[in-house]
Amino acid sequence: MAAREPDLFPSQGRSNVPGKQTFHLEITYGAGAPASAWGKDLAVADTATGKITVTFPRTYRKLTGFRWGWKTCGAAAVLTPVVLTNSIATASSSGGGTLVIETRVAAGTATDPTSGDVLALEFDVSLDALNDGYAITIT
Repeated sequence: MAAREPDLFPSQGRSNVPGKQTFHLEITYGAGAPASAWGKDLAVADTATGKITVTFPRTYRKLTGFRWGWKTCGAAAVLTPVVLTNSIATASSSGGGTLVIETRVAAGTATDPTSGDVLALEFDVSLDALNDGYAITIT
């Protein structure tokens, strides 16, 4: 009889968000702008200093998660990416929802990453209308 070991990590497929889909995006920066990007079904545009627009293949009802990390970061200042504008539910000219991501220094100023920096982003989105009923009353 085989020994039964406990699961050390929960299944990555479990979520309390109905219909969740995760998009992965990796951006490599050049001199003052993104030089290349990797991520299936996503489009990236450099829109201003420290800002990029990520366009999804369609609109989604809700952005349910946002994670990030630097795979390579040579910048002297610590940069934090934030979702500046969430238009995931509104169709752009290409038909997909968009997010504007801004990289900021600690003081809050938009700043471009250094050439060679690689930023990894993950976005959880949902199209499921069941999420509309999950609002919690705070007491």
